[in-house]
Amino acid sequence: MTIWNTELNTGNKAQALASLIADAIANGELQAGEKLPTQRALAEQLQLGIGTITRALALAEQQGHIQCKVGSGCYVKAQNQRQWGEDEQPDSLGMWQNLAVDQDRASPLLELFQLYQHNPAQLNQLLNDETAQGALFQRQILAEWLDQPSMRAEQLFFCYGGQHGLQTALLASGLAGQSLMCEELCYPGLSNLARQLNIKLKPVKLDEQGLCPDSLEAVLQHNSCRHLYLTPNQQNPTASTMSLERREQIVELAQRYQLTVIEDDVSSPLAQSPATLQNLLPEQVIYLNSFSKGVFRGLRFGYLHVPQAMIQEFTRSIRANAWLVSPLLIDLACQWIKQGHAEHALAQQANQLKQRAALLHHYLKGFDYRYQEGGLHCWLQLPSGWSSNSFAEAAKQQGLELASAEHFSVSGQVPNAIRLSLGQLSDNLALDQALALLRQLLNEGVPNSSDLC
Repeated sequence: MTIWNTELNTGNKAQALASLIADAIANGELQAGEKLPTQRALAEQLQLGIGTITRALALAEQQGHIQCKVGSGCYVKAQNQRQWGEDEQPDSLGMWQNLAVDQDRASPLLELFQLYQHNPAQLNQLLNDETAQGALFQRQILAEWLDQPSMRAEQLFFCYGGQHGLQTALLASGLAGQSLMCEELCYPGLSNLARQLNIKLKPVKLDEQGLCPDSLEAVLQHNSCRHLYLTPNQQNPTASTMSLERREQIVELAQRYQLTVIEDDVSSPLAQSPATLQNLLPEQVIYLNSFSKGVFRGLRFGYLHVPQAMIQEFTRSIRANAWLVSPLLIDLACQWIKQGHAEHALAQQANQLKQRAALLHHYLKGFDYRYQEGGLHCWLQLPSGWSSNSFAEAAKQQGLELASAEHFSVSGQVPNAIRLSLGQLSDNLALDQALALLRQLLNEGVPNSSDLC
């Protein structure tokens, strides 16, 4: 490729190299999904310093031309692809964001506000709480509602939703600048945090049940890493759920290699889990969940249950990144539980997801997909000839936004699959329209490359 033979002897060399990369992508010399040479190889071929190469790749990533994955390398991005975390595009049918089904929260929330109005002294006392862990009585309310014998109020922490909880867990585990094992297809929020905290992600292979024990052990034998992140229920994005036997295999490895496990259970408020890893190995598992996926969308309330030996580290982590979680937010969540709104919201979501799943099964009949009852997302294997990126782009041109597999890939290998989210659209009518467009596109087959320009 001529880009690697170009001399860059004058001006801002990093900026010039970033421009050459952009030009090579625009003229088709570099294709979507293609891996760039390593920084060392580029430095040798272009006779530039590693620092210049690093700045050039960072600039190309900021401009949206490439995506750099910690521990894997830099890859060409599909042009016009949605950046993870961007706001919803107007006038599109969104199935890319894993949101809970929309419900009425205003009416019951206003009732809770009236409780504070009638007892201002209690409200003032509540707002004086300065503990990093939250008041013990609040943690007891949550523990009683969770009804898990291995979860103790003394070991619970509150957080501002699942993403903040994950950040807290990474910092408390001392993972900044270190390595972390995770599923080869993984929640994009972890990749974003890993990039910011300079965490090297070590991908572990997946199968139809989720994380593969054999692959995990192979990674353990070749690396000193002793921390693992995974989602045993409703794996994001593949929608797989581990059997009890698989969970026990993971626990056995965790015990043998003394792993600290971050168990993310955010995606499955309605999942029928055989047993959480936290319940099987409480002294080594950090458990993470939130209200966002069904109990109260938008509240930004989450919680962690941590091993007894890590309580001080989590206290320090909370103090360092937020000082404390708002006592009023915590109390609203607790009142949401006490007044029965949490259970009602979950029951309402279960009913709506049952209806939406029926639409999904109707439109995807005959195609290769995975969906677990009560789940918010589906993993669809694409027909031969499609790539994940080209299908997502073709769908976007029809007004349908999907999450391509590239968003989730940690290893750099991008399967020909997409994730479909059932909760993002406002109602069943919009979902019916989106799924009809999806099936039409699947049936039409692969268009000419010029049709996607």
